[in-house]
Amino acid sequence: MLYLKQIERFGLSFAGILRKEDIETNFSGGSVSDRILTLLTQYELNPGRLYRVKQEHSDNIYVIDNKEKTEQIPADGIITNIPGVTLCISIADCVPVFIFDAKAKILGVIHAGREGTRKRIVQKALEILTSKFKSNKKDIIALIGPSIGPCCYYLPDDLLNLCKKEGLIISERKTLDLWISNEKQFVDYGINKQNIFIFNECTFCNDDYYSYRRGDKKSRNYAVAMI
Repeated sequence: MLYLKQIERFGLSFAGILRKEDIETNFSGGSVSDRILTLLTQYELNPGRLYRVKQEHSDNIYVIDNKEKTEQIPADGIITNIPGVTLCISIADCVPVFIFDAKAKILGVIHAGREGTRKRIVQKALEILTSKFKSNKKDIIALIGPSIGPCCYYLPDDLLNLCKKEGLIISERKTLDLWISNEKQFVDYGINKQNIFIFNECTFCNDDYYSYRRGDKKSRNYAVAMI
């Protein structure tokens, strides 16, 4: 597993990405959730209960404040203040975004692809932290994880122009930059830029990851984290 030390060090039990090697070497038997739990247990991470949602490229975010099942709930973000449970989203070029209030111990894991970024899903997550949980913006840490990068995210001109009109960042090589687009949304909301980390690893370039655009239509990487 790729451990994301940049955000783990602020007080998370773990945060990381299960990549192709993890899946292909150790992933067999049972449901996807059961297999992820087994894999995390093999890594001695004591994952507790696993929470996933039905991802639809939306801006819906589900708050877990008890221990109900969530897999059929349509959402592209999960937030909790419950320690000892694992939040998980699936990704295969879209951006996994980790948000953590290091003081109040509130964790969010967000699926922010092109549509989620256009819909400003990270800002909607921040609204939940600051309104429902009363988080102070200065205590919020964010990590923008591995995804398709500005090196590779080419789009038709009409889609690229639409993204630009909606405030997303277009690179000099005329590609969509989801990393800086999401960073800008954090900064615009009032998060200290020094508290925002970009992992800067492209899933399309790097064969360590499954990539939808590279042909992995069904296989997924998994972003996981626990308070």
